[in-house]
Amino acid sequence: MNKKVVLININKLRSHEKIDHNHLEELILKIKQDGLLKNPVVVDDKYFIILDGHHRVRALKRLKVNFIPAYLVNYQQNSVRVFLRRKLKLTKPIKEMVIENSLASKLFLSKTTRHFIKYRPKNINIPLHKLQLST
Repeated sequence: MNKKVVLININKLRSHEKIDHNHLEELILKIKQDGLLKNPVVVDDKYFIILDGHHRVRALKRLKVNFIPAYLVNYQQNSVRVFLRRKLKLTKPIKEMVIENSLASKLFLSKTTRHFIKYRPKNINIPLHKLQLST
């Protein structure tokens, strides 16, 4: 596994966006069919906020998986950029709102933000059975 990707207890992760239930059901079927998770989720290393991968996290929870591969990033670094996909009236910088809303469980609508992370690993391809048995 990539050195920057770690296995993390899925219950430690915090959402900042809601999920689309239709997309979730499609993703669950795809993951079951493939028998593996293809890409790690991207997570803030301080508060464990999911920056990319809300649907993957929820799908794996539904599949009774306890651990998930996560690429941990320092959300404050300039190499992590965030853009809005929806029009919102912002009272603070978007990164600050993502953190505050997540910690307060005030979730944005699904696909409100788009995070760009330089050098993010892809195609890790971890079989589900390895995530279920991890400790």
